[in-house]
This record gives sequence, structure tokens and C-alpha cells, in this order.
Amino acid sequence: MAKARAAGLPNATLMREALGLTEARRRKPVPRVDPKLTFAVACVGGNLNQLSRWINSAVKSGRASQIDALKVAAQLVVIERQMAQIAAAHTGESRE
Repeated sequence: MAKARAAGLPNATLMREALGLTEARRRKPVPRVDPKLTFAVACVGGNLNQLSRWINSAVKSGRASQIDALKVAAQLVVIERQMAQIAAAHTGESRE
């Protein structure tokens, strides 16, 4: 069990590998991410989702020609700024 834990594998996988029944795929460990970063990216993703739903519903209902390009562009600028703030906070840079 200690060998499996040290190898980052389930016990069964390590035993199958030891018996020559299979070769375990070695995976890199998943990096730890600050929960605040995950939350911030999720918020931006939510904004993108809302924008895409709005556009898709306009296209499906035949109102695509009525989409205000300025509204869409403004929302994309907001999202771009949010991503820049998140990146700056994560890398320690100061952006305004």
C-alpha cells in the first residue's frame, strides 16, 4: 500500500503491473490551484455562457439581425478586462 501511495497509483493497478498484467500509465500530478483563482475563472466563464446563450437565442428566434453589436463588443471588453485582472492577480502584477 505504501508503494502504491508513493507511486501515486491505486493498489490494484500497482499489483496488476507487478504481475505483468498491465502497464500503468504514469500521470503527472494535478497542480494545486488557488480556490480564489478557480472561482474568478468560473465567474468569467459564466459571463461568457450568458453572452453566448443570448446570441444563440437571438439566432434561433430569427432576431440575429437585431443583435446590437455594440452590446456584444462591450460585454467582450468587460470579459477581457476580467481575465486580465485575474491573470494579474495570479501572477502578482498590478494592472488597473
